[in-house]
Amino acid sequence: MVQEADLTSLDIRRIMEKLRERYKVKGRVVAVDYGSDVNDLFVRFSHEPIDDGEPSEDGLVIFHYHGDKLVAVEILDLEEFMGPE
Repeated sequence: MVQEADLTSLDIRRIMEKLRERYKVKGRVVAVDYGSDVNDLFVRFSHEPIDDGEPSEDGLVIFHYHGDKLVAVEILDLEEFMGPE
């Protein structure tokens, strides 16, 4: 289990590397929001509005779209992205 943390103690670079490797997600991060109460991380690649959300096949993330463009990813199980390589 991930210990209680705040956004400044998370290794965002490592989390993003694992996210990109696992799901082939592309895009420059423009904002992040950490929900310490549920241990999730919301990562925005664009400030465009979100029209639709689609869960990954493994249920670990939700991909958020504006039309066909991926604008954000919500990591539901942050522990999966913070563990050892």
